[in-house]
Amino acid sequence: MLRFFFWFLLVVNAVVLAFNFGLLGNWPLETREPEKLKQQHHVNQLRQVPASVALAPVAPPPEKKDEITACLEIGNFLQTEVPKFEAKLKDLALGDRQSRLNVSDSATHMVYIPSQGSKEGADRKVSELKRINVTDFFVIQDQGPLRWGISLGVFKTEEGAKQHLNALIAKGVHTAKIMPRTVTTNKFSYQLRALNIDEKAKFDALKAEFPAQEVRNCQNAAYGKN
Repeated sequence: MLRFFFWFLLVVNAVVLAFNFGLLGNWPLETREPEKLKQQHHVNQLRQVPASVALAPVAPPPEKKDEITACLEIGNFLQTEVPKFEAKLKDLALGDRQSRLNVSDSATHMVYIPSQGSKEGADRKVSELKRINVTDFFVIQDQGPLRWGISLGVFKTEEGAKQHLNALIAKGVHTAKIMPRTVTTNKFSYQLRALNIDEKAKFDALKAEFPAQEVRNCQNAAYGKN
């Protein structure tokens, strides 16, 4: 019996020794951590991370808020231009964030064609203007020396009046003249407030349909509401 235990212990020790020297291969369930690490792919790309960093909650990205345009003003519109602009403005649906303002616009020089003597004479001159594609005018009907004359535009400066006269001459208008005349015209502008990004884009598209109108900051305006 003693001999049996002697040989049994000898065999067990031999097996343990062979396992420690790796003569029996690596058993999957007994692989040590260093051996497991060697078996990983891209070991050189692994790095240690402090526990405080690894356990820290991931902060959500900050929400992007819509940029708001505080206040814009566009103008100044003649009374005849108001219906067209207001019809387009309805698409923005701004409600009480829009308002119309009265603007007094003064000019000091007028380009005009002298009196034609009668309504019939003025009508004939109007027909001539239309044939050469001059459409921005009105017949003067006030009592006085200019009655039945034709206004071709009023301007704040003499230089502006001269430029317009030269453009008319190039079209074939040869009887037009310039005269000093202070004219106050009632016009309209519109204030649009608190526009978000989408509304501002729609406004820019609307503005493109009225290239002659100026857009300005509302803080520079001091007109009365209508």
